[in-house]
Amino acid sequence: MPRRALAAVGVVALVLLAGCSGALSGSAADAPQSQAGSTIEVSGVGSASGQPNRAVVRVGVVATADDAVTARQRLAENVSRMREALSEMGLTDDQVTTQYYDIGRDYRPPRREGAEPRVQYRATHEFEITLSDVDRVGAVIDTAVRNGATNIDDVSFTLSAERRQRLEHAARKSAMTDARRKAETLAEAANLTITGVHVVRVEGGSPRPADVEYAATATPTANAGTDVESGPVDVVATVQVVYNATAA
Repeated sequence: MPRRALAAVGVVALVLLAGCSGALSGSAADAPQSQAGSTIEVSGVGSASGQPNRAVVRVGVVATADDAVTARQRLAENVSRMREALSEMGLTDDQVTTQYYDIGRDYRPPRREGAEPRVQYRATHEFEITLSDVDRVGAVIDTAVRNGATNIDDVSFTLSAERRQRLEHAARKSAMTDARRKAETLAEAANLTITGVHVVRVEGGSPRPADVEYAATATPTANAGTDVESGPVDVVATVQVVYNATAA
């Protein structure tokens, strides 16, 4: 199989949206009055970036035959060879998990006009390979393809739970700084002085990252293995803050 290089760029979007139960209105004019008499309501956006430290490779093994039994046997042989090779690389069973399995008829166009469609049986076994070392993605792809894998369906980069939490914390702090800056600008224009925070609103529950988006291009290489390059992962947080204010 020709070598190829995959370039993947990961992007994670984490948005803490306004809109909890009993949320305040969206404009400063309609915001509730504090004991001091005035409030300013703003939205703040912050982000934090980090290199991904988790990768997911989705591979497929496909085998065909004129009957289902033979197709299944061929599939099992290829899957066994691939899993053994991945095990020799140090991957454990919980890192290589089944995502899909199917055996079905595969109708092919007839070889001549007017003939009946040709029927084959197609057996498919798809796996998800999870790696904590993103630098091993290319080697895992090469090993899988050399040992029975027929499809590389997806490569994505993301963050471990610990690293994601650190970036979420940094993104929230940045969002609060942004909100304060906006509120101070509005207060100055309205001849007000900010005296404190009245309400901070976020969506309830623990924040969760969205699916990783990635872009990949394949380029054949003559003497090199598969190269996969990941870009930084961005975590973005949005907060809505109501500040107390008094006349300057």
